[in-house]
Amino acid sequence: MKINEWDICEADAKQWNVIMGYHSVDNESEWARGSPIPILFQNEIGFKPMKITLLIKADGRQDILERCSEILSHLLAPAELTLDGFEHKFCGILKKHSHSENAMRRWHTLTLEFDCYEYGPQVEQTFSGTTSIIVSNSGNIVTPAVIVITPQIGAASVELTGICRDPNTGEDLPVTVRELTAGKKVILDGEAGLFTEDGKLKASDIDIWGVPVLLPGNNKIAVNNNRMDIAVQFRPRFM
Repeated sequence: MKINEWDICEADAKQWNVIMGYHSVDNESEWARGSPIPILFQNEIGFKPMKITLLIKADGRQDILERCSEILSHLLAPAELTLDGFEHKFCGILKKHSHSENAMRRWHTLTLEFDCYEYGPQVEQTFSGTTSIIVSNSGNIVTPAVIVITPQIGAASVELTGICRDPNTGEDLPVTVRELTAGKKVILDGEAGLFTEDGKLKASDIDIWGVPVLLPGNNKIAVNNNRMDIAVQFRPRFM
């Protein structure tokens, strides 16, 4: 198991058990008194719970305390977790931990509880000289995307569709980017929530009603100017 590419074996620890849950859901649907039909809304998802138990080799009480302390020190900030035996990765925050001593005093257990989300390897698709592309998202829930626009020529504005939607109705909401300069990359980062041009914030020149996302399955992304190089990057998310 790795925490932000740091291997826990450096603390004489190994992954023993993983208990995985699914994303929590929340819904504000209601059936008002006297109404013949309910008001139904789409579910909103929350964190995925995960409990990981580590085995830690003990050479003495002080050693075990130091090894547990070393592991926990790597979990004070949000962390990327690479688990043994799992293809996908997890990003989350430690919310609780506990430690117990084995009766034989050779191995101790450190139990870590996280709120997290799950994602697959990064995918990138590009298109140039055309006005549309089909992007396939292998995830099974809405996935944030990073859209990179590199103008071949300057343009007063371009409009993109298929990357932003109304969260309640699913209606496509066109995105307009203005004042594009040839060769200067505009990045609409749906993961970080930042919109930049050559590394500088560009929010005032963009009309967007959320962050870029992809639905599960095939997504048609279109642009009204074929002199734009477009790259779509994403890490599929899973329930």
